[in-house]
Formats: sequence, C-alpha cells, structure tokens
Amino acid sequence: MLVNKGIQEKIMRNNVTLLLILKRSVRFQWVIWTALIAVFWSATSQASLMITPMRVVMDEKHRTAEVTLLNTTDSTKVYRILWQELAQTALGGYVELMGEGENEYQAGNMIQYSPRQVTIKPGKYQRIKLRLRMKGNMPDGEYRSHLMMKVTDTGIDPETLDVEIGSAHMYLIPKMSFSIPVIVRKGKNDSSTEITSVDLNTQNIEKSKMNVEISHKGVFSSFGNLFVYMKANSGSPVEKIGEAHSVALFRETQQRMVTIPLRVSNVPAGAVIQVVYDGEDEYEGQQLGTAAFTYQP
Repeated sequence: MLVNKGIQEKIMRNNVTLLLILKRSVRFQWVIWTALIAVFWSATSQASLMITPMRVVMDEKHRTAEVTLLNTTDSTKVYRILWQELAQTALGGYVELMGEGENEYQAGNMIQYSPRQVTIKPGKYQRIKLRLRMKGNMPDGEYRSHLMMKVTDTGIDPETLDVEIGSAHMYLIPKMSFSIPVIVRKGKNDSSTEITSVDLNTQNIEKSKMNVEISHKGVFSSFGNLFVYMKANSGSPVEKIGEAHSVALFRETQQRMVTIPLRVSNVPAGAVIQVVYDGEDEYEGQQLGTAAFTYQP
C-alpha cells in the first residue's frame, strides 16, 4: 500500500577485495567463480574492525577529533589510512568519485591526520587523530570526505586457506576496507527534511516491510533514526514495529528511499501507522520528519 504525503498527512561502508592465487590451470572456471562469490558474501558479513565513532563532524569550534579502531579478529591486521571521495545514492549506498576535482566539496584537503598506517594486534586498538585547518576564505557550507581504513596485511597464512578444485589449488583471502564520513561545516545549518511517502508491503507472509521516502533540502546533511509505530485498534497500545538507525541524507541526496523490516507479519485493517525521523548526534531532540496514515489493505 502506497501513501503519498500529498494525499495524507526517511555512515561503515565495506569494500571487499578477494586475493585469488592459482597454482595450476583450471578448466572449470564456473566452479571457481561460485566459490569466489560464496566467500565474498561470507567475508562481507563478518566485520573484522570496530570503528568509533562511525561519523565525524568538525567545525570552527571543534577542530580536533579522534577515531578509534579495534581489531576484533584473532590475527594482527595492518591498515593504511587514506581519504576516499564518495557520493551517496538514492538508496543510501555510495559510488566512488574517481576524477580529479570531481568532488568540489571535499574535506580531506583541509584535515591533517596521523598515523597514516597502523598495525593492530588481536583485541587491541589504535587511535587516529584528526586536526582541522580551515581555510580563511572558505565559503559557508558542508564539506565531506570519507576516511578509509584499507587492509594491506590480513595476517592470514594463505596455506591455511588452500582450497583444491579439480587440478587447481586456490587461496581466497578477504581483504576488507572500511570508511566513515568526515564532515566539515561552516555557517548556519540549512538542512531541511520531510517524509514524502510511505509504502507498506505485507505481501511477504513471514515478514512485512515499510519503504520510506525522505526528501532533503539544503547543503548541510541530516542524520537520525527512523521508527515505525502502530496502534492496531482504538483499545490497543502504541507499539514500535520497526526501526532503521544512522540514516543520513547528504547535500547531493535530494531523495532517499529506506526499507525498514517490520517485527509483525500482519498489519490489521484500520491500524494507525506513524513513521518518525528522529534526529541523532547534533540533531538529538529534533524531529526531522513524520508521517501517519490509517492502513487499508
């Protein structure tokens, strides 16, 4: 069921590189690619690095910051720290900006950081220190780059991952990288958001979901959590049936779609549904958007 607001009154990216080593020729390449894809999804589902915080905001009053990296694996990892320029998509993912000067609002060129490479033993942590050197003639607005932690040494012995396929031996070594947004702001925050449409999908018998579209205006980004509430009937209490955390819309994102899994498999006819976009971090205590409707299947 789609409800448009016009009728009735919504940041750890992982990149995975798999190192493939073959000892002998392989005739059945489809077998290798099947194994490769399986390991790919296995690798992406197991985070090996805990990053705190997952988002950094700096300005004229807050010129220093720290990012803590915790190695949650049982092997020593080596990470190279570098900047990455990314643009957000309408579905909340990212695409890399490869061309020189493609990101005219980058923050990395005004932030110094150290160290540039870290070696972290199992269960240990390392702090990355950031220092902002804001340009005096910089126009007001929001600038952003993504701080990437790129694995250069996994600490894994390839011989322990030896996979024999036919006449070949293959080593699959997941080499993951992680990145977080680092934001620099100058001037007055002009971010404005609203929930423009909601789509309640109850076709899946096992689990329902809510698609929420959020519109965004301004050069400053928004950041918060989405909550879905339901009042099944006049005599029932209001219950929270779904949520999505750390939802951001950046300056390049005028519309974003967020899919929220719901905890209920059935939404009764006549139930009142409310979706709320609550601010987080610097927006804490602010309601960034809301929409409500009576469900009629």
